[in-house]
Amino acid sequence: MPLQLIFTSAPRGLTPGRSGFCTVARHQSIPERLTQILESIGTPHESNEGATFTYRIIESGGQSWFVLSRFVARGLDYSQRNNRLAHHLVFSADEISVLTAPAAIALRWKGWVDEWKEGPTWLTAADETLHLENHPPLTPASGWRDFAGSGAKAAWLVGPAGANSLALRNPPEDARLLRLLAESAALLGRGSWHATFTTNASVTGAEGFHWAVGTVPGRTEIDFNQAKLIAPPTGDLARQAATGVGATPLAFSTPTEASSAPTSNSFNATISRTVLIVIVSLIIGLVVALFLIFQKSDSTPATVVIETPPTPSIDTTKSDELYRANIAIKNIASLLESNDYVGAAKLWLETSQLSPTFAQRYQEQYLTRLQSNYVPKVILQLRAKIENPQVFKKTTIAPSLQIEAQEAIQTGESLQLKSRPDWPKLLEIQQRIELIARCDIRPMILISGQWSTADVGPNAPSTGEFKLSPNAAEKINKFIEASGASPQSNLLVQMRVLPLEVFFNRDDKTKFIPSEIRRSPQASWIETSTPVGRAPIEIAVGTRRNAITLNFPDGTAKTLNDNNCLIEIMLPDGNRQGLALISNWKKIRPLNLGIGGLEKENDTGVVHLANWAEPAILAFIASEGSIGLFPADHEFPDRDLASLRATRSLLETDLLRLEKAAGPNSPSNERIKSRRQKFTEGDFIQAGTPWQAILVSPKGEAISPLLEFK
Repeated sequence: MPLQLIFTSAPRGLTPGRSGFCTVARHQSIPERLTQILESIGTPHESNEGATFTYRIIESGGQSWFVLSRFVARGLDYSQRNNRLAHHLVFSADEISVLTAPAAIALRWKGWVDEWKEGPTWLTAADETLHLENHPPLTPASGWRDFAGSGAKAAWLVGPAGANSLALRNPPEDARLLRLLAESAALLGRGSWHATFTTNASVTGAEGFHWAVGTVPGRTEIDFNQAKLIAPPTGDLARQAATGVGATPLAFSTPTEASSAPTSNSFNATISRTVLIVIVSLIIGLVVALFLIFQKSDSTPATVVIETPPTPSIDTTKSDELYRANIAIKNIASLLESNDYVGAAKLWLETSQLSPTFAQRYQEQYLTRLQSNYVPKVILQLRAKIENPQVFKKTTIAPSLQIEAQEAIQTGESLQLKSRPDWPKLLEIQQRIELIARCDIRPMILISGQWSTADVGPNAPSTGEFKLSPNAAEKINKFIEASGASPQSNLLVQMRVLPLEVFFNRDDKTKFIPSEIRRSPQASWIETSTPVGRAPIEIAVGTRRNAITLNFPDGTAKTLNDNNCLIEIMLPDGNRQGLALISNWKKIRPLNLGIGGLEKENDTGVVHLANWAEPAILAFIASEGSIGLFPADHEFPDRDLASLRATRSLLETDLLRLEKAAGPNSPSNERIKSRRQKFTEGDFIQAGTPWQAILVSPKGEAISPLLEFK
């Protein structure tokens, strides 16, 4: 079992080491010199999201140590810096001989530590147990097949001599990247532990790593973004990666094995040479004897000709092809049984290219089944995933689901399924997934008001102030109370300001600024920690003042007039709160979730948001008024309480009014007639399209649409 060592950036009350980090958890068996070497590495990770993984081999104390590391930065320490953590797993040479590739351990082990709140301690034997989650086998390289279109591309990273020295650009997310590295390392057999890597060369450097993720001058590059467009490699390793059979994995022998091998080989070679000499001698003796016999029986000289029948040749190409086809058929059948039609189709397409007779032999049995069931099965699977409410809430789900949908479309096109009648439904689901991937859903308080700005010139500092209504101040104060800040303890948070035109627009570029929440019995503040000489961004709520103030080093404040912005606050646990400051509702464009964002209850006829779309509407917190779901051409003011569930009677009332209405602003007769027909047929969603989620004032007047469904 591995030994563990954990470093953290020095928090209050602990003495940092020479590198600015202190050892907070360590196993007693780790040599002191090795501890010093690992401490000198520090924590090469700055972002409060994601992690950096490295695997390296360290020589210390006359032996090799195999070190798998994970670096993170979570929250802020008392000095307003990211609180960084280094977690090392240290393996001996004996341990790695029975373990899977290091990248697979990095992916499958769930004991990685994200933060350390305890004091320094010794790790016990119980902490050393290495429990790995179940995971598909590393060969054939199904991860590369899913990501790059061919499992053979896993051989890009390795060669006959071992791991290639490469720069890997534009990597996928950590889990998929580690899977790809593990599958490539598995092609080296026992040599997988001699393939070192870093998942972020920009912070760790590339020296000492075979596989460095990032741009490394002088190294051959593999761009993951282009992986599907480049032809796969050929050769034994490529065949092994694609089919799981073929080449013999490379073996890295230990010094003991290397020294004993020549003796054994020499002995075997000696025996082989002795046997060969004896056999040749017997054959020569037999030929001579036959010659003498014929000489005595016939005085006429005769030439003796011994004809040896040709040795039948073995068609190894066909044999290997048949073997690979049998393995592929077994895997395809298994994937179909588990309803993984995308995986089965990819393996079919790849194996058909490798084996010319494969497609013809099994076409009726498997290709027909794939072509008839692929689209409906994939639609059901993708629909089930996007209807999970978590898909909108967790920012990591949608991007991976987007890749999955793109691969499903490309694979379906390769199977020539675009002419199927249900193909447009699959494209519709893909578009919905892409929409979700572009969104960033988090709670958002809607605050109406006006900016008042002050500046004395384009290059002079300027200020913009947004007055808060009592209701808006109350909503913000509730957020502050729930954050965990108290009059006795301030809370370190982060804050940023974004432009606001469409709600929930994803922004992965604008950086957060270290900030602090302070509370007193009379007031509360959220304030950025800015350099000396610059005024902070301040949110103040209390008995004396309720306002949000933005300060700029130049005349930028004047651009706030008649514009909208979003202030986003991130708590130490990663949860975020948005404050939408809206001075001009006309500049807000509603987010269109598509008609698929609505559902109808068959028994009652009520129209409401689909499960996957609900988080978007529930994320809004109205400081004034309420939010309701309304069909097209609904009449305002509406004195009824706004509701997110539209009844059949609401639709019918609107249609009756529209059928009697006249005037330039009324919809056309054809449109009203079409809506009536849909209503009569029971298709209430189409009868009210385009639908809108609208913010309604306490007087029943429509303030602004927030979401659209069309």
